[in-house]
Amino acid sequence: MRLREKVAVVTGSSRGIGRAIALAFASEGAHVVVNYYKNEEKAREVVKKIEEIGRRALSIRADVSDYKQVEEMADRVISEFGRVDILVNNAGILIKGPLEETSPRDWERVVSINLNGVFFTMRAFGKRMLSGKGGSIINIASVAGYVPLVDAGAYSATKAAVIMLTKQAAVEWGPRGVRVNAICPGPVLTDLLLSEYTPKELEVRKKVTPATRLGDPEDIARLAVFLASDESRYITGEAYGIDGGLASSTYWILHKLLKKLSEETGCYEST
Repeated sequence: MRLREKVAVVTGSSRGIGRAIALAFASEGAHVVVNYYKNEEKAREVVKKIEEIGRRALSIRADVSDYKQVEEMADRVISEFGRVDILVNNAGILIKGPLEETSPRDWERVVSINLNGVFFTMRAFGKRMLSGKGGSIINIASVAGYVPLVDAGAYSATKAAVIMLTKQAAVEWGPRGVRVNAICPGPVLTDLLLSEYTPKELEVRKKVTPATRLGDPEDIARLAVFLASDESRYITGEAYGIDGGLASSTYWILHKLLKKLSEETGCYEST
């Protein structure tokens, strides 16, 4: 087991990617704190599954955009487990809309969770790691942090900021034993994605992805386990894209479109 007896905190882990990471950590021997904000029932279900694996689990309700609540969560984790070894910042939201129609309120709400929330939890738990035996912090960013997500308001800007915050913390905290990395998922089959796209639209997204499929939460969880474990002890300050090649596929998609145009009209020859 790669995470035997480690103590991990995963924000936003009542469902989706966070849930998959929490369960993967437990399967690798970690005790897990399941953070949630709205869905207590789902959080309890994750706790139950972790306990069935044979690991300790605790659910804590906390709004990561509220620093007081984050500090209280950190205090409780230390009280219950004595330390924290792994932090995964997974909590995040998306409020769709073109920039010119994005209200200041919506902008601030996304920034408060996606960026401030990451900083708040990094600060609270990072201080405790720095005063202890170090640890690993994993920030869930997005390919939208380096490829603009159109009509997504503040989302891309916050994810880009999380990538840079990851690098800054890695440099500042590396000498004191805390590694900080980011994971940048592309489209992943979560409740959020399934609610945003029709089955036909999801099929189109598969076709424009070189891997010819969409990601599963477990794809992200496997990378998170690696970054949390000692197998990655020489890795810090990195932002790992995990998107089936989507972010690198501009010319691949263009070639497919031009080829289709050629077949339909005979007006294009590939060079």
